[in-house]
Amino acid sequence: MLEGTRTPLVAGDRLGFTGAATFAVTGADGTLVASTRVDFTALGSGATVADALGAINAGLGGAATASFAGGKLTITAAGATNGVVVAQDAAAPSNRAGAGFSQFFGLNDLVRSDGAMLTPAGLQGSDPHGFAPGQATEFALRDTSGRMVASYSLKITASTGPGFDALVADLNASPIAAYGSFALDGMGRLGFSPKPSAAGSTLSTLSDTTDRGGTGVGLAAITGLGGRDALATGEVRREIATSPDRLPLARLQNVAVGQKALGPSDRRGAATLVDALAGAVDLGDAGSMTMTRFAAVVLGDAGSAAARATDRADQMSARRDDAINRRDTVSGVNIDEELGQMVVLQNSYAAAARVMTTASEMYDTLLGMIR
Repeated sequence: MLEGTRTPLVAGDRLGFTGAATFAVTGADGTLVASTRVDFTALGSGATVADALGAINAGLGGAATASFAGGKLTITAAGATNGVVVAQDAAAPSNRAGAGFSQFFGLNDLVRSDGAMLTPAGLQGSDPHGFAPGQATEFALRDTSGRMVASYSLKITASTGPGFDALVADLNASPIAAYGSFALDGMGRLGFSPKPSAAGSTLSTLSDTTDRGGTGVGLAAITGLGGRDALATGEVRREIATSPDRLPLARLQNVAVGQKALGPSDRRGAATLVDALAGAVDLGDAGSMTMTRFAAVVLGDAGSAAARATDRADQMSARRDDAINRRDTVSGVNIDEELGQMVVLQNSYAAAARVMTTASEMYDTLLGMIR
């Protein structure tokens, strides 16, 4: 059985795939049980996800069944010991937003993330957003120092337009639009281009309660504007982590039913994986780069962030020390000065006492003279 990861699609959505892929069922010994090639281009531009499921099921003839629920695609072999294989067509590989059929639905992922999408959604502005009234996504724009300069809560109401274009228009009329503009690219990602006066500003998601068609995937995850980090929530598939021998290394052979389609000594899949590490990978807002370059960028960013944090800590310590000195200057006591003032006060008191004594004696003498 191949069980995919969560996607934002529902059965009635536009399929959006071109090219072709082969779906096959093999026995435990690698013998081909059934196979079908599905040409997504031939299905037409109006084909839906449900149409693709129908083509897969019809081609496999009951040897396996493809089902789609909650945004997840599952292909289950009829025989308990049989397995399912999905392979790209060599001449016209399947493609939706730069991802093949199996990759898009996460059927053969080695690393998975339940909290984030690992491939672009490929949704277009005319596609229905599928969010219900009352749901909302709150965005925040921060300047280079991390200070929030604007925020906006995109709320779905009964009057909200049905497509993603309506959501983009709403964002471009929000307070954040004073600092830049929003646009949906060909991959289905929502980009924010800051104005020159707001260069370096970053857009993030504060909260997201949207859910497209009950799939559990919200606007932030669909458009790549936030949500849970794929790197933070990603992990190697448990069945592979616990049983490394289940790692798919072979490639499906183009053979007739009953012949060997998979061989235990076939390591072409592993070689292809190694080669892919040297190729450019689409990383969304970060652009396209190799994994080696990406690792260097991550480490470099971590070092730069640590250096900035150290400098900021030093600046804050200096400000704290200056504030303490200012406070002590205002509220502190100079012991020598206060002691001198006490001596002056004591002498003044003694002089005043002598004056009072003299005045008392003069007063007594005056009274004696009167008597």
